[in-house]
Amino acid sequence: MKVTRKIRPSANIPTTSTGDISFLLIVFFMSTTKFDVKEGVKVQLNKAVPEEQVRTTEIQLTEAEMTRLEILPDGRIRVNNEEPRAFTDDELDNLIQSKIEMRERLNQQSSDPEVRKTKMLFLIKTDSEAKYSDMVRVVDHLVTYRDRAMISISTQL
Repeated sequence: MKVTRKIRPSANIPTTSTGDISFLLIVFFMSTTKFDVKEGVKVQLNKAVPEEQVRTTEIQLTEAEMTRLEILPDGRIRVNNEEPRAFTDDELDNLIQSKIEMRERLNQQSSDPEVRKTKMLFLIKTDSEAKYSDMVRVVDHLVTYRDRAMISISTQL
């Protein structure tokens, strides 16, 4: 006796239109996506002048006008030409305050109105091998005194 088996139909998913659908989805998302344009930092440069008209003056800043903070690779800080050492947050604040107060005392003693407006300049030099977080820590402490001091960040090439 012959037994006939039923042939089961196989399940097929029609894939002929998937290319069209994916293309339409790509076009839709590309046309509705908004791209942010980063403008960057705006810097206004001085106009170029002929070399004959350029006047160069060199000024010497003493410790009364400028405090140089050099951040070393191991996190220690050299203040002016002193021996480098590690500063805690409180010690760093005390150092900044003492330098600013020293400049303000000198300003009060002067009779020149231009000198009386002078703020202490803090020049931050960071070694290329130093941690970025060490520089940010120093700048964060200085920013709290930005109304009484000037900050300059120097880079090495």
